[in-house]
Amino acid sequence: MRPLLLAVVIALSACASSPYDRAWLARELRSHTGAAARPEGTGTAARLPPDTSVDDGLTEDEAAAIALWNSPSFQADLAQLGFARADLADAGMLPNPILAILFPIGPRQVESWLLWPIEVLWQRPHRVAAARLDVARVAQGLVQSGLDLARDARVAHADAVLASAREGVRAEASATLTEIAALAGRRSAAGDLADSDVAAARLEAGIAAEAASRAVADRVAARARLALTLGLPDLADAATLSAGAASLEDPGALAALVQTALAARPDVRAAEIAVEAAGARAGWERSRIVNVSLRADVFGGGASAPTGRVGPQITLPIFQQNQGGIGRAEAEAERAVWRLRLARQQVVAEVVTARASLAQSRAALRTWRADVLPAADEALRGARQSFERGDTSYLVVLDATRRLLDARLREAELLAESRRAEAQLVRSTGGRHG
Repeated sequence: MRPLLLAVVIALSACASSPYDRAWLARELRSHTGAAARPEGTGTAARLPPDTSVDDGLTEDEAAAIALWNSPSFQADLAQLGFARADLADAGMLPNPILAILFPIGPRQVESWLLWPIEVLWQRPHRVAAARLDVARVAQGLVQSGLDLARDARVAHADAVLASAREGVRAEASATLTEIAALAGRRSAAGDLADSDVAAARLEAGIAAEAASRAVADRVAARARLALTLGLPDLADAATLSAGAASLEDPGALAALVQTALAARPDVRAAEIAVEAAGARAGWERSRIVNVSLRADVFGGGASAPTGRVGPQITLPIFQQNQGGIGRAEAEAERAVWRLRLARQQVVAEVVTARASLAQSRAALRTWRADVLPAADEALRGARQSFERGDTSYLVVLDATRRLLDARLREAELLAESRRAEAQLVRSTGGRHG
């Protein structure tokens, strides 16, 4: 009997463990995003992930990798896994016995008693199961947080690239319109152009110069947002941004994307685990209806030999049977089921929206590059030639120039929209798209 009891105690006192640790998290992040978080013990000295260099330009994939490695916000979130694992360790611990010694006053003997709650024998498995599932849920949630951060880094990179492109186009517009205003002034001095036309040209040049100045400020702000996302302000400000070639392919069939997302999204898996954890917690609450402790009393002192007695101490469930705990656990289980349903519906909505946005922006970009930009270039060339011959007013050149610059700006915006939508679709499908 004693060896059996000792084996039970040793088995119960063994530390509860979980495979969901930082190493598992690093593998999952790499699987979903292509990059991993900073390992424990690395410190803050390593500013860039291994095998990552920005000397040839900072790409959107490198931005995502740097953000996962260096974001203070994400590093703080990773501490949640340590809290959950600590809760699991607590759940697996055996309660300490209570020892009381009563010294005699008068002729009474010394008394002592030892009390050890043995309800842990049937309550611990439920408690450990719930805590172990909580660790898994937190781990899956952190993988989803990594996906969100990678998406945010790619979006911030696309915004910074757009701001740089807008700055370049605005600067070119300012230079072009200033040149047109100077040419209009010379034509007016020669008597070929009215003073009102010269004033209008100078007005347009001033407006373009103000827009170019505003574009510089927008570029600085976009770089600052990228720096915050990456967690490396100096790198984001100094590095050259590399946009890379934009894909114009069809995003793929919606049904396949939705199926992939439902199978791959960590937040859906976390919601499924939350349902399991709620069920395990409900089982734990039901096991707490009856609490039993093992009590051992010892009496001794004086001339008589020590005597003792051993027996159970039971809390009789007469007036309450843990109805509150059981009710809360059952309500939590019901809420977890509804949250799982909501998570799946949100995944479907996000994939539908992201795919539609990506398909529309890519189609618009194809049309813009194939039809609009060539036509705008040809219109400007024709207007300049006609103006230089004196056949048309400068207003025709001004209008053609404005249209071309607007077309270039719209191309940059469509390209940024496409990259944002692609980043969102990758996130929406759990990092499994394309």
